[in-house]
Amino acid sequence: MGRRIAGIIARGGADVVLHDSNAELLEGAVAVASQMASESSTPGTVTSSTSLPEAVANSDFITEAIIEDLGAKQQLIAAISELTERAIIATNTSVLPITSIAEFATAPDRVVGTHWWNPPDLIPIVEVVRGEHTSTEVIDRTVALLEHLGKLAVRVERDVPGFVGNRLQHALWREAIALVADGVCDAETADLVCRNTIGLRLAQMGPIETADYVGLDLTRAIHEAVLPSLSTDTFANPILTTL
Repeated sequence: MGRRIAGIIARGGADVVLHDSNAELLEGAVAVASQMASESSTPGTVTSSTSLPEAVANSDFITEAIIEDLGAKQQLIAAISELTERAIIATNTSVLPITSIAEFATAPDRVVGTHWWNPPDLIPIVEVVRGEHTSTEVIDRTVALLEHLGKLAVRVERDVPGFVGNRLQHALWREAIALVADGVCDAETADLVCRNTIGLRLAQMGPIETADYVGLDLTRAIHEAVLPSLSTDTFANPILTTL
């Protein structure tokens, strides 16, 4: 994912330096990012370095896209923060708390969450997440950069696990999986209903818009009837190992 994010940034005209400790992987990443950048009439350059200090030197904006592991991200963000005194440090994560990722950074006010959806060159949204210490200036500059790159940047003002998109997505998944686990329907039926009802509508109207469209009184009545029976599982359903 990092190579495609790099390609988007370079395509927007910025010079990009890719970093990885694996030189072979880095070579492939540069090729992908360079190809994406070439789609622009005024691309930035794409170079690489296996040295982290060399890669981040003189940077204005740094983004990491390593594995979704809190300890690994904490270690990397802390190292980057010691190597630069002014750059914005963006962490690309789907669910991990930004405040926790920035816990050991020397300047947590410069650390911001940027949740790019995969594939990043096709999905327009990037969630810009404010950690407990993230400054408003960093949020504003990150949003401005993403908008310059043609992305739809949305501000997430509280640092909750999963942010906005994944909380909505996994609430739906939890209920779909519970319906199958409880024998209400099979997996094929759950997917078929989603694709041909709410899936079609959600492409045009968000859930709050839909609630307003059908009527808030009706929405309230439906909630009173159905919410008590919805899944409230706080653990991964065991059926996930057998589906």
